[in-house]
Amino acid sequence: SFVLDSDGKFLRAQLEYDNANVFHAEARNNDICTWKEDVVLEYKLDAITFTIKDSLNSSVSAIGEGHDIANKIRNIFRWDIDFHYDCRSGDKCTILFERRYADDKPSGYGRILLAEYEGQRVGKKTAIRFNEKYCNAKGFGLEKPVLITPLRKEMRVTSRFGRRFHPILRRYRRHDGVDLGAPIGTPVQSVAKGVVKFAGWKGGYGRYVCIMHDNGLETRYGHLNKYRFKRGQRVKQGEVIGYVGNSGQSTGPHLDFQVVVDGVNKDPMKILKNPKLRKPQYMVDAPLKLRFKQVVEERRRQLEKCIALRKAWQGPWAKLP
Repeated sequence: SFVLDSDGKFLRAQLEYDNANVFHAEARNNDICTWKEDVVLEYKLDAITFTIKDSLNSSVSAIGEGHDIANKIRNIFRWDIDFHYDCRSGDKCTILFERRYADDKPSGYGRILLAEYEGQRVGKKTAIRFNEKYCNAKGFGLEKPVLITPLRKEMRVTSRFGRRFHPILRRYRRHDGVDLGAPIGTPVQSVAKGVVKFAGWKGGYGRYVCIMHDNGLETRYGHLNKYRFKRGQRVKQGEVIGYVGNSGQSTGPHLDFQVVVDGVNKDPMKILKNPKLRKPQYMVDAPLKLRFKQVVEERRRQLEKCIALRKAWQGPWAKLP
């Protein structure tokens, strides 16, 4: 909002990004002073449970929550659940989390302390926050040598691995990867740590990056809008290497993602879920196991209490449209 005098001269302005970020500007003595409003932030425990009906984002929106919490869920389970390929209508998700308040007004989310996903395809997955890491119910860390998807946000599989009819060449030919449809500019992450083998323009693949990984895998990312690394540079797992684009022979924005093992292209949707690549990178140390068990029990008690309070608060309103 802006306030001007009768001559159109600037007096003051306010920019409210959200409840926790309010900025002011004011004309004083032929100068403009700016400051950020002091807001008291507070975190309170809350819990939600919901059923997947379409996508994770739309299912979260259907219960009145923001996409930020969906992104947090996706990030926690990024080694085990591909929330496009693995989700099925009827899957259930429950989380215990910190809801952020700014001057007693809801203003986003803090940490997720416990998350459970019960899927028809992936079974039951549990994440408990302990010592700044997420572990399953047995104390094994969720981190794995490889991620199961190179995209951080929701996407759609527009073309699968194997023989297909090429939309531009107009003939059947083998497709060596999967096409993941997403808006231009969507971040593309390396699924594992490694070294950039190639980064540049590669024929029909357009802007293209190839990474050699320490576990013998080679991953390839095509049709990028732009890339962030050069040949010979090391990348970390989950590091953004580029952005979805429409370069090369492409009929729309998407990522052509390929995985190569011993010189042979494999189906990325299957090979990245190979048990040999799924060994946990962390386990709760023996001296901390008792404490871990206590934390798990406490989180479950907190979860049950928050759900009971939410049901009691909703009461008869829960049946209203």
